[in-house]
Amino acid sequence: MNHLKEKLQIKLDDLRKKRRAFLKATRPASWEFQVATWFGSGLLIPAPGTWGTFGGALFGLLLLAATSPLVTFGVGCLLTSIGYLATRKIESRMNDHDSSFIVIDEVAAILFVLALLPVFSPFFVVSGFLIFRFFDALKPWPINWMDREVGGAAGVMVDDLMAALYTLLILWGAWGLYGFI
Repeated sequence: MNHLKEKLQIKLDDLRKKRRAFLKATRPASWEFQVATWFGSGLLIPAPGTWGTFGGALFGLLLLAATSPLVTFGVGCLLTSIGYLATRKIESRMNDHDSSFIVIDEVAAILFVLALLPVFSPFFVVSGFLIFRFFDALKPWPINWMDREVGGAAGVMVDDLMAALYTLLILWGAWGLYGFI
């Protein structure tokens, strides 16, 4: 048990060191920093991607409550474009491709998941979140290929969009097979 706790502490210390380097290499007051980290949610540790996805999901749920799936989908498209620009600016100052603190890709992707759910229900919202995080972390083919081979800001954005697509395929498949859920 102590060995596991020690390994976890080393990982957390390493993540804190990377966060300090990220903050030093970027301009936290800039628009691109705020967008790329989704207003700082990507700086939370452990699991910045999960925190960014959570922040994006909260935004998406509020957006859906105030508007419609079509507007949420449109905002996802807009954030994909703005996220690409913000990520490109951030990465131009760093040697680190796809820093774990850049979470705008998770935010845009979870907006697409929420906007395109087969049924808007707590089951599908929670399932969408969990399945998306699974695919974003695991990165099965071709997500892993995109993550490795597509460079720059496009590479940061595209692997999460593919994870969202995988998520939606599973959710729609489940709804098609078990429409009563």
